[in-house]
Amino acid sequence: MPFNANLAGATWGPIRWEMTPRRALAYRAALAPRDAAGLDDAAPEGLFALPMQVVSPEWVLVLLAREHPDQTLTAAEGRRAVHAGQDSRFHRPIRAGDALELTATLLGARASRAGVVTAIRFDTRDAGTGELMVETLSTTVYRDVTLTGAETPDLPSPAYEPPAADAASVEILTSPALPHIYSECAEIWNPIHTERRVALAAGLPDIIIHGTALWALAGIEAARLYAGGDTRRMTRLAARFTGQAFPGRPMTLAHDRDGETVRLALRSDDGRMLLTGLAEFG
Repeated sequence: MPFNANLAGATWGPIRWEMTPRRALAYRAALAPRDAAGLDDAAPEGLFALPMQVVSPEWVLVLLAREHPDQTLTAAEGRRAVHAGQDSRFHRPIRAGDALELTATLLGARASRAGVVTAIRFDTRDAGTGELMVETLSTTVYRDVTLTGAETPDLPSPAYEPPAADAASVEILTSPALPHIYSECAEIWNPIHTERRVALAAGLPDIIIHGTALWALAGIEAARLYAGGDTRRMTRLAARFTGQAFPGRPMTLAHDRDGETVRLALRSDDGRMLLTGLAEFG
């Protein structure tokens, strides 16, 4: 069945999502297991979540969007979705104990050679005060899916300048278990990331690491290199996903600074580009 482009402008939510200490600790442990300070919920300043964890409640809205009564995708077609980009702007750090309220708006859809490209805007607010905490633009490709209805003109499709050819780089190691641990700790489950039989049936050579995990790992390294490891200073993290990363294999993050922007490029151990993006800090 085709993707219904006439849903452009549809909204989902608000939903309420609690950033409990358990959630904040589990997500950080999955991506930064050696961050003893960040994992200390008895610290005098309190426990802060990694800003990238906003993807966890955003995922709840993604699933709601797929279940819209006017959406014509089958469940199998919904599982063909591949995250293509994530651009989040962080206005305030998220503490353990914060109650979040999220809404999502489908900005539109267009056909592409790969299938259908969609763009969704997420707004995350403090459930008590209404204060805007995070704004996200998320793009997705539904592979081998057709489109019905009117395409959205000028659909956002961000691209990012990679670092210079002579930029410094750092190695990021991954374990074979990373997608399994991340799935549970981020509360984002898609079987192509954890079940090899499903991944093979979908035309993939193996299970792949979540795009949001790659995005977060790149951001954690950027904070270590340019913000003294303090992710609370992060005001923006953006990436365009361009390749599949397989667990258990090392990656290389090239990085440099262009004014106030840290440019990032993540490559696989065989040289394939996995993402290009940027980070900004206050």
